[in-house]
Amino acid sequence: MLGLRKRNCGMGLAFLLGGSIALAGCGSGEAGQTASQAVVVDLQEAQAGSLTLQNSFVGSISPQEQVYVIPFASGTVTEVNYNVGDWVNAGDVLFRIDDAAARLQLEQAQLSAVSAQQQVNMATGSQQDSTDLQLESAIVQAQSGYEQAQIAYYQVSSAYDDLEDAVTKFEDTVNQYKEALQSGNPIAIGQIEAALLPVINSTRDKEDQVSGGDAGSVLMAAQSSLASMQSQRDTLHDSLLQAESAYRAAESGLNIAKESRDLTQGEIRKDSNAQAKTSLSMAQLGVDSAELALSYYTVKAPISGVVQSRSVEVNGLAGSSSPAFTIANENSMTVTFSVSEAVKNTLQAGDKVTVERNGTEYEGRITEVGVAVNQTTGLFQVKANVAAGEDALPNGVSVKVTADTYSESNVIVIPYDAVYYDNNSAYVYLEVDGKAVKTYIVTGIFDDTNITVTEGISQGDMVITSWSPRLLDGVEVTASDSLARE
Repeated sequence: MLGLRKRNCGMGLAFLLGGSIALAGCGSGEAGQTASQAVVVDLQEAQAGSLTLQNSFVGSISPQEQVYVIPFASGTVTEVNYNVGDWVNAGDVLFRIDDAAARLQLEQAQLSAVSAQQQVNMATGSQQDSTDLQLESAIVQAQSGYEQAQIAYYQVSSAYDDLEDAVTKFEDTVNQYKEALQSGNPIAIGQIEAALLPVINSTRDKEDQVSGGDAGSVLMAAQSSLASMQSQRDTLHDSLLQAESAYRAAESGLNIAKESRDLTQGEIRKDSNAQAKTSLSMAQLGVDSAELALSYYTVKAPISGVVQSRSVEVNGLAGSSSPAFTIANENSMTVTFSVSEAVKNTLQAGDKVTVERNGTEYEGRITEVGVAVNQTTGLFQVKANVAAGEDALPNGVSVKVTADTYSESNVIVIPYDAVYYDNNSAYVYLEVDGKAVKTYIVTGIFDDTNITVTEGISQGDMVITSWSPRLLDGVEVTASDSLARE
């Protein structure tokens, strides 16, 4: 029950015309009528209705949607597509991270899934009769493939290591040659040039050989040869990754072939079907996991909005320790305000609120009603979406928020001024057969104009809404001219 304003009716004594006439207390029906004429009163028929109260709060404005984009993967950034201030749509690629290792893992998972599917095929149907022979043949083939892949991998690895060493040494020699040229030491220049020329000419055609004597030509040719060797090294590195992938895949295939053979022996054969299917499910799960991990290396915008901050650069590192992008949708804003528990219980998502700033009002709808109390303030947080952009409601400003809170419907609503109080008990005067009848009531919520009545009077009762010092229980009353009944 909300607290109600009270009228002081304990001042029923007055001195009139110099004489001392004691008047009965407000609402007393035993003193009788003090004048022969009826009291003229205003009447209003009690009607069923509703009453809603509003409360105002201080709110803070923020973008409706603001997200911090934190990548799940870590690595070197290879591509960045947006800058601060750019508009992005949900799903746009913000940046990419080097995903070579993740792609290799996916290939291995896919090969395992293929092998697992083959196991299922071999463990079911008519192929079961020749399973042992097929498995032995598969092991032989897998062993051969594994050995070939192993040899190829070690050959490429050795060639790559040799080329890497040659590139490093040649690069050091080129740098020494530059230093010798800068120092002007002819002996050092000649010695280093003699070391450079064989390597330079080994990378050039016979008709394009370089001889000593012209330092500028030698240096240019050395740099060109270095670039060529670096390009060969990079190409060989790609071949090394492919050879390693093939080697690991062959090793996995060999292991699977051996495991498949073991599964068919003895008592395990009767469970081979279920086990093969389990292996396939696990292998497929591995593929799904690898595909998900690979997707983490391409970071997309989760919402549409404006890029507010960016912390990644090409060739820099990205990781999960800090946000790479901050994106905010500023086409509509969110107002956040705090309410008491009693008010919180009257609000729900979808309720309308009014936001006022600098004399202008904006309509909003509640989107979230907090369920956890703030231990410092003892209040609950409420959020509402406001149909206004940041130009009208800038991020961080304080505003006035008005919301409908307490409400009662299908109750009797009468003027607030028609209610009197006697020892904290509320009552009204009803007009019944031309007389004022003091009637106690149970009240509900009220505002400056109206109050609800939940018990004591019924729809159609005639409520006396005006006050008179002669208005007492049992006195004769007559309606004012404007309200007189026929």
